[in-house]
This record gives sequence, C-alpha cells and structure tokens, in this order.
Amino acid sequence: MKDAFKVKVDGHVLVKDIDTNEVIIDQCNAIHPQNMARLISKGFAHEADSWVFNLVFGNGGTFINSSGQIVYRPPNIVGASTLYNQTYSVQVDEQSVGTPSTNSVVSSPSPSPALTSIVTITAQLNANEPAGQAVADNLTTNTSAPYMFDEIGLQSTDGLLLSHLIFSPFEKTANRAFLLIYTLTISVS
Repeated sequence: MKDAFKVKVDGHVLVKDIDTNEVIIDQCNAIHPQNMARLISKGFAHEADSWVFNLVFGNGGTFINSSGQIVYRPPNIVGASTLYNQTYSVQVDEQSVGTPSTNSVVSSPSPSPALTSIVTITAQLNANEPAGQAVADNLTTNTSAPYMFDEIGLQSTDGLLLSHLIFSPFEKTANRAFLLIYTLTISVS
C-alpha cells in the first residue's frame, strides 16, 4: 500500500473568437501551488466555502520597454497573489446565482487506466460585455486600457488566485465575442 502520493495540476487556456474560430490564446499556465493545495484540502475536509468561482482578467502582465519591446512579467504564484492589475472578472460557477448560462465548471475522470481527472471551466465573453469597451478593434492605442487583456487567472470563492497566465495583449471589443476553455488536469502518482 502506498502511504504517500504526488498530486500534479496542469493548467491550459484556450481563447477563441466565437464568430471566426480564430485562436487568440492556446497556452499552458502557471499554477499557484500553495493556493491550489489549500483548495484541494478544503475539498477533502468538506469545507463548502472554496471552489473555482471566477475567471479574472487584467492588463498589468506586460509592459513596453524603452526599446519598444513587450516585456512579460512573471506569473504571480507565490504568497498572497493577485493579478498585476485586475480589470474584469467573469463568474463561472454555474450553481451560483448570477452566473451566465454559458459558463460552467465541470469535473470529469480520464478514461481508465489514467490517474487523472480534468476540471473544465468554460466561459463566454459576449459582444456586449464588458460595458465601456471600445466598439471595434484597433481604436484603442493605450496598452493599459481596462479591456486590453494580457493576464488571466482562476480565482476561488474566497479570493485565492489559483493560476496565472501572462500573454501578448489582446483587446476585448464590442465587435467580438470570445469562448474561453480553461482546463486543469489533476494527476496522482
């Protein structure tokens, strides 16, 4: 009998334009090990106050240096972490009041004999959200505009940042809708 085992959590983010099917982001992301361990331990203890609740977006993950190049900051995955500059969030827990019907968090086992389970977080950013966005692409030149996203993360109900991804900035505008599929693959060995 095995007295101890290792748990590994891998995250992946896919963002696609709903109308054109263009892939905007297709990347693995960093996991906050301390916060993820806390979330898992709360599940074992049946503490019903913490689970995946929000996808959070920000615009502080990159900056333009003096040479005009994009510099990517490291993901915040240690200690009391947050996004560098959170500007928007989308509720994904479909069992909570106020979650759009297009959003969900679902767990499923991998086919046997795999020792993994997958949590799939799905969210849709419709053309009409967020309020105050630019009406079309290429109108905003300010890289720190509120909906010029360059970072995304998963956040628990109690505010823990569970993951963080920094990427090349893209702007959410009223002429585009996006589908986000965020997967966490949890393996035990």
